[in-house]
Amino acid sequence: DLVSSPPSEDQRNQLVTSAEIFGGVSRALVQYSKTDDERNDIWETMLLPFLDVAIVKMPTDFLNAFFDALRYGIHHFPPSYFLPLLKWSVLKVQNSLWQHETNDDAEESNGAASAMADRFSLQGKWLSLIQAVLVELDNEDDLGAVCKLPWYTDIFVQRDGPNNDGSLTTAEIELGQSWKYVNDHLTYRLLNAIGHPYEKCRDQIASCLFRMCYCHSKFINTFKALGNESGSQSSEDPGIEIMKRLSSIRDSDEYSFKEKIRALGTARKFVSCCVHWGDAKHEYSNYVIPLLPLAFQSLQIMEGEVSPEDRGIEADLVKGYRYIIADISSSCVACHGISHDITRILNVLKEMSSHDYWQIRQASAHFLRCFQGAHKFLFTQEQDDMSLSIAISLLGDERREVSTAATSALTGILTLYSQSALTELVSKYIKIANKSLKKKKRKTPPTQISAEESEMKAVKEKTRATRQQKSVFVLCAVVMGRPYDTPSYIPEALAALSKHSFEQRASLSVREVVKMVCSEFKRTHTDNWEAHRKQFTQDQLEALEDVVSTPHYYA
Repeated sequence: DLVSSPPSEDQRNQLVTSAEIFGGVSRALVQYSKTDDERNDIWETMLLPFLDVAIVKMPTDFLNAFFDALRYGIHHFPPSYFLPLLKWSVLKVQNSLWQHETNDDAEESNGAASAMADRFSLQGKWLSLIQAVLVELDNEDDLGAVCKLPWYTDIFVQRDGPNNDGSLTTAEIELGQSWKYVNDHLTYRLLNAIGHPYEKCRDQIASCLFRMCYCHSKFINTFKALGNESGSQSSEDPGIEIMKRLSSIRDSDEYSFKEKIRALGTARKFVSCCVHWGDAKHEYSNYVIPLLPLAFQSLQIMEGEVSPEDRGIEADLVKGYRYIIADISSSCVACHGISHDITRILNVLKEMSSHDYWQIRQASAHFLRCFQGAHKFLFTQEQDDMSLSIAISLLGDERREVSTAATSALTGILTLYSQSALTELVSKYIKIANKSLKKKKRKTPPTQISAEESEMKAVKEKTRATRQQKSVFVLCAVVMGRPYDTPSYIPEALAALSKHSFEQRASLSVREVVKMVCSEFKRTHTDNWEAHRKQFTQDQLEALEDVVSTPHYYA
């Protein structure tokens, strides 16, 4: 009666009270049952029939109360204590969850929209409840506490003690069997529904997939920590199949355009769960890094003729992936793994930095800036050199957005370099910048040249322009990295940059960046300029003034 109470100002309290009563009663009944048969009979005749009725009637907004009640009712119980609940929840998902083979368009035309919404809402309820059961199959926190009763009740009940010969206890065997049951009956159904038409169901599916990967990995690591390798092999890892399916979404031909967008959205939610809900020790290495290429590739608009409405949905997906890429790059989670994880990420960035789609190259530059800033004290010398190489390779990009983002990334990378290393770097790129200046065109009579010679000349000019842009932007990044002091190499860099501020010597994009950097340097050093100018020679000061001074009418 409390669950099905009519809407009123007291409905929330009544619903929460019903959940609290259910949690307390179910825990007492299960805990004080003497035999497994008695316990199973309680589930089958009392608790599960109540849930069958209550969950259907309950508003979705109050489902969290029963989520907590279920967790409390089975918390720290051996798997055999709530095996009927596990099988019941898996069966509910199996029988109700939408599947990829379903003709979605036919459903929309034959059924009412409200009926579909109600059905999808019920699917979301079952998906939410099964997560409560999966969480309680997690046992790493207390190294096996889930396989034992709490100490204050275990002393009153005679139980088999732990095996000291390295063999599995009965509870540990049951735990492995429970995970095998979940993997055999649930994994395929969830993966076949990642393109679900209902967004809330997709979120629940992604959360459920994460719970399976997360809790199963903790289950495996617990047995390894206890020195029991045979227990860790008692069930297959669902993460293997999950990663295989999610990684292949974009290249798969089995989805329609709209369903592929939905499936990619589910993958994005899965990555978000790994970043925000996981402990980062295993999720980052096992799930986030392998899906990082998919996250970058999802920024690219898919080809094909589709409706403006579908393009709008795709634009929302791209926006979501931009957010998740930013989350991954700025989260200090790789420090919990091994150093090789950083190298794996840099290898992904190296691949994405040469992608044909410029938005992906821009995103890789932004990612490098944030990731290097969050983990710079963990980088090895080899990883520092690799990040520097990626940033410099992006400086010569023909898209202004990419080169600007790469300059910002390089500025952060160079802040940790020593004075001697920066002096050497500046000297190297000053020589490259001077050699890449545009040469003055000589006045010669026009001559006829072949198409091959014209093409070679254009390629040579493009190479020179790219080399000039790279070298100039490296010097700009060095200058921007010293906003409040003036080391000896800064005046040399500014003098070299001033040569690229004239129309005859550089392209418009290079000239604009040079003028912006010189003006910014002068602005940040204005307060103590008299002390800073002592670091400049007269020629260097004149070169800087040529760039930052405003032309006068009478000059």
